[in-house]
Amino acid sequence: CSAPLLISTLTSHPIPTNTNIDRQRLSESKNKNVLNPSIFQPFQQPQSADMVEGAGLIQGSQFVRNAVRSVGQSVVRIDCDREAPPMMTMFSDNFRESDIVKVSGTGIIISSDGFILTNAHVVEHAAKLTITLSNGRSFKARVVALDEFTDLAVIKTDVDSSTCKLVKAPLGDSSTLHAGDWVIAVGCPAGLDFTVTLGIVSCPKRSASEVGASHMKGNYIQTDAALNSGNSGGPLVNDAGQVVGINTMVRSNTEAIGFAIPINRAYQIYEVLKTGMKPTHAFFGVDVTSITPDNAKIHNEDPNAYRLPEVHGALVLRVVPGSPADVSGVRRNDIIVEVNNAPIRNSDDADFNLDQCRPGKASCVKVARGESGKIITLETFPKDLYAMIEEKKRMQPSVVVIKP
Repeated sequence: CSAPLLISTLTSHPIPTNTNIDRQRLSESKNKNVLNPSIFQPFQQPQSADMVEGAGLIQGSQFVRNAVRSVGQSVVRIDCDREAPPMMTMFSDNFRESDIVKVSGTGIIISSDGFILTNAHVVEHAAKLTITLSNGRSFKARVVALDEFTDLAVIKTDVDSSTCKLVKAPLGDSSTLHAGDWVIAVGCPAGLDFTVTLGIVSCPKRSASEVGASHMKGNYIQTDAALNSGNSGGPLVNDAGQVVGINTMVRSNTEAIGFAIPINRAYQIYEVLKTGMKPTHAFFGVDVTSITPDNAKIHNEDPNAYRLPEVHGALVLRVVPGSPADVSGVRRNDIIVEVNNAPIRNSDDADFNLDQCRPGKASCVKVARGESGKIITLETFPKDLYAMIEEKKRMQPSVVVIKP
């Protein structure tokens, strides 16, 4: 029996404001970083033979330094005051109900008018938000909107451009990443502002279920660049100094296994969140896993097993009764091979393409069924996940807690 997967987000450990914890050392550490921001000064990328055509790799031992300088001024530290959650007060003697705790994370400036992208778990339930730039200046901020299913949030700070210029981060193309590419993580872990770590892309595409976060939507970049508490919401940068991911979580009890949200997907969500709205997420009501012809052949050797077609696709493990998938005719042991003309080779493809479907609009799902692999075309109308959650909340009876 394998051990359960444990995923940790990367906000720094909360500190109760009414305790006697000495913050002087953290403050001194922070000031030292602010007083020496030289690695975050802007630089001009050389337009010469030093640039590898099509790759953007700056040759020589200084490519990390130059990449960090390219993005460094766009990285911000985020400090959040929030009430201690019930679970924290229940299981810790250091926290009491209504205590205000401080957590910190990282964000990146997406536009010069003050929109900042970070993780939802950094800023959710925030009573007060403060951002600190790489030059040491601090400003108040507010949450514009957040999306729990992608763990992304947009916050806004209003800064007088005549006194302080916000530098937006250069964005790259996460679809061009390959295993082995250099990547750099920039963030504010454990109170150590603007820390840089170097690693590679371990895998450019991991599904949420693969990384142990099946309740989330989308895919992740796996990296061995060191990520620690406080790195959440910070940029994962390629060798050309472009943001290719948003650092989000690590696999607990392991070393060098961290995950970032691809910037292409993150920017799509950002475009919705900055308007104050939440993005839609399609709900079909199926659990799937990857299957290959070899897997199916081995499975079919069992005389007591249900016979499966020997194809690539996403095997349906479970269909939620009454769900859109159930109503349209999807059944357990079907293999999803196509969604809206997009071929499905594995569960990653299925998760991504099903989530791209528009709630309330007809989606075409093709499945292979039975040993013969007969292709059946089904029309299904996915529901909006947020709308379903709100509907369930309205249907639940209110609970009145009486304190002695």
